[in-house]
Amino acid sequence: MPPALSRQSLLLVYLLALALLWSNAYFLLVNHPAAHTPAELSYLRMAQGDFEVPAPLRYQVVVPLLARGLAYGARGLANLISPADKPPFGFSFFLVNTLLLAGAGLLTFRSAVATGAAPSSALLGTAALLTCGTATYVAGRLVVDSALVLVVALLYYAILARSGPALLTAVVLGPLLTESFLLFLPVVLFCGGFARWGLRLLALAAGLLLLVAGHWAVDTLLAPTPAAGSNPTVLAYSHLLAGNWGGLLAGAGAFFPFNLVLLAGGWGGLAAMRQWLAPLRPVPTLLLLLAVLGQVLLGGETNWLLAGPVVGVAVALILDRHPLFAPWRRVAGLAPLPETE
Repeated sequence: MPPALSRQSLLLVYLLALALLWSNAYFLLVNHPAAHTPAELSYLRMAQGDFEVPAPLRYQVVVPLLARGLAYGARGLANLISPADKPPFGFSFFLVNTLLLAGAGLLTFRSAVATGAAPSSALLGTAALLTCGTATYVAGRLVVDSALVLVVALLYYAILARSGPALLTAVVLGPLLTESFLLFLPVVLFCGGFARWGLRLLALAAGLLLLVAGHWAVDTLLAPTPAAGSNPTVLAYSHLLAGNWGGLLAGAGAFFPFNLVLLAGGWGGLAAMRQWLAPLRPVPTLLLLLAVLGQVLLGGETNWLLAGPVVGVAVALILDRHPLFAPWRRVAGLAPLPETE
């Protein structure tokens, strides 16, 4: 049985996750060049209330709307720091993204603990997610990937902890963030048997209804005329797919140096690998990673961050169970685990 964690302990883990993200991402925020990528400019325009941007970016409204509300709410405080009268959109994106990614870090920690990993190993697994360069980029720039990372972390936690409410929440919220969340539905359908079929189908229907309602609201209320040069969503995704094959190679170094721990997990033969692979639940993990691969093809190399919860849990289990890391367990004060036959 995994140890029960108090709310105070979880709050401390969340604050640690914030600390791991904050300084590097804030340094990036205040020091990167003023020029933004086309996607960043689109999200900035959406935060400013202009939704005349190309599809499919115009439907990824959750983070821009949160950043907009925060920016206008914090304008008075920002004026104490700077005389500029413009709302601090850059800082509001930073704050929203950092808070959401810290939530993903907390869920990664809870996922690792749910598999039986010690809290000390789970903390290092959480660090594998939050200290990678992609996490710093997502937290410090005007992008929206943090919300999807949080929902994917919630989905993976639901699978490992067999939590029906977490699974249903992820299914309801995921499609609203991006249509490509539907790539994760095989994980829900084939590996979510701990939640009743009726509830899963009802949650999926609710998620699709939110997706349709979100598209209708954007097209009818926020941007009633098509953006110049915008493509239909399916055609836009096809263009993205054609241009993102190079992003597949970025996964090899996305979580350095923790990917060296993953490589070490393959040392020692099948007996050593079974020590940590079994609690990882290979089938749902593989399905989730295949969905991440599809996201990388559709959205570029920053989507490797969606694999972060899997990487974090795997790192925690390898540190906790693989014979190669017995010295770490002695330093951490962990009891040695029995060898698998």
